[in-house]
Amino acid sequence: MGKVIARGFLVVLGVSSLINAALVWFALDRIGVTLGTPAPTPLAESTLRGDLGALFGMFGVLSIAAAIRDDRRLLLAPMLLPALAIAGRLVSYALAPAPAAVPLIAVEAVALAGVVIARAGLAKNSG
Repeated sequence: MGKVIARGFLVVLGVSSLINAALVWFALDRIGVTLGTPAPTPLAESTLRGDLGALFGMFGVLSIAAAIRDDRRLLLAPMLLPALAIAGRLVSYALAPAPAAVPLIAVEAVALAGVVIARAGLAKNSG
């Protein structure tokens, strides 16, 4: 039962991440206005689409692949990506404290904890 829950959680988290990637790619203007970070130039748009799309896309694809293949090794990047995002947010918060960053840190921390817990429920494949 634990394996089913772990795999289901990873699929839900992965699909949510892929939806975020699609929103960044195809509704960047709405995302930018919502977050208060509209892209002022085409280069900024390209950077946001590429970097955020890559982050959310990689997280989503590997989370789903780990669940489907029952292979915890595929969760290295889905653990590192939110950990590095949290680190970057903490650096930003230390340099210029912004209370609005705290909920984002919390969401990423929950995602990271969930992936770490789900990882324990997957097989340790060697092939």
